[in-house]
Amino acid sequence: MSVKGTVRGNVIELDEPLPFADGTRVEVTVAPEENLPRKGSPQAVLHLLVGTLTHEEAEAIRKVVAEIRQIDPSMWEDMPGELST
Repeated sequence: MSVKGTVRGNVIELDEPLPFADGTRVEVTVAPEENLPRKGSPQAVLHLLVGTLTHEEAEAIRKVVAEIRQIDPSMWEDMPGELST
């Protein structure tokens, strides 16, 4: 059986309940998840929506996010009244 959870100090909060009675001794092997998206990132949101979006919908979201993240060079131009370094 494999379950996932979040480390909080010396405690691991599991994402789902276990089918064992309270006090049951278990053996635990711990490893970090690989390639986790940053919490709240578009990738994390898409990961949560897996199975609910069509491929086209997911690609449209990725495209919009890429466009939003583009840097507008005009933002770096000196503005009137601003100090330049």
